[in-house]
Amino acid sequence: MSRSPRRFNAEWLEQRLTQLLPGFPSVSLCVAVSGGVDSTALLAALAARRHPQMQLRALHINHGLSPHARRWSTRCKALARGFEVPFKAITVKVNRARGTSLEAEARRARYEAFMRRLDENEVLLTAHHEDDQLETVLLQLLRGAGIAGLAAMPDITHFGRGWLARPLLPVSRMQLEAWARERQLIWIDDEMNDDERFDRNFMRRQLLPRLKERWPGAGRAVARSARHIAEAQRLLNALALADVERAAEGASLAVGKLRALSLDRRRNALRFWIMRCGAQVPNSARLEELAGPVLRARAEASPQVKWNGTIVQRQSDLLTLKRL
Repeated sequence: MSRSPRRFNAEWLEQRLTQLLPGFPSVSLCVAVSGGVDSTALLAALAARRHPQMQLRALHINHGLSPHARRWSTRCKALARGFEVPFKAITVKVNRARGTSLEAEARRARYEAFMRRLDENEVLLTAHHEDDQLETVLLQLLRGAGIAGLAAMPDITHFGRGWLARPLLPVSRMQLEAWARERQLIWIDDEMNDDERFDRNFMRRQLLPRLKERWPGAGRAVARSARHIAEAQRLLNALALADVERAAEGASLAVGKLRALSLDRRRNALRFWIMRCGAQVPNSARLEELAGPVLRARAEASPQVKWNGTIVQRQSDLLTLKRL
């Protein structure tokens, strides 16, 4: 895994992408450009070391949440044009209903838009960096997340018809900003990043400065822990796959084979099976109900558990999942 560089530059980014992407530089890259310093530095560094065989384009998502949103789209277009990079701005509608997290809904709308527009085998590059990873791990910890959540953001993962890569995870925001200033780049400061009603902004503005003052290497240390947790998650997935395949009866699972597993392995297998079916994993209470009472119930009882448009039901000696 790439260590945190002493100083970010375009040469380092090229080496990092060579590690992450087989076949680099003969790849198709799509940069998610917000106009902030992080994505501005990413696009500028890529453009500075562009290879003839590399296909490069930029996408900007306009959430329409700021009165300056249209001006930011124009600024991102000018940025891409300056680097001679094809550019497209996409306007999305964010669910602003009461009881929903505006932060989470904006993120969902953004990634759905990216996924729909990603070409076959194209790689979406986002500018998430070391400080973002630190924030993510701490927020997940405070929310009581499991291993999958604490593994935080992977360097690269399947995404739609292609891939999602985060090459800047070993780099701090301070390094990116220093490089951008040295290059005399111009970026946007989103006033919504100052709104401490959002958890991530409160974490970034109030908690992390004190944390990093006391532990300057916190970003690197937590990123290292996240990589260890991600490795543990991969091992759990491998065990779950073996258990699910042994219990599989078509798309369903055999209740008897699940009950033969220890409770921990049973929960692990059910969690993996639900995700593989394309459903959202339920909260701990519902997962506990599936792993315990539902599997112990009489065959004729047909118990079921519902959550977020998903139903898992006991039908005789089989466990079935349906999406509503």
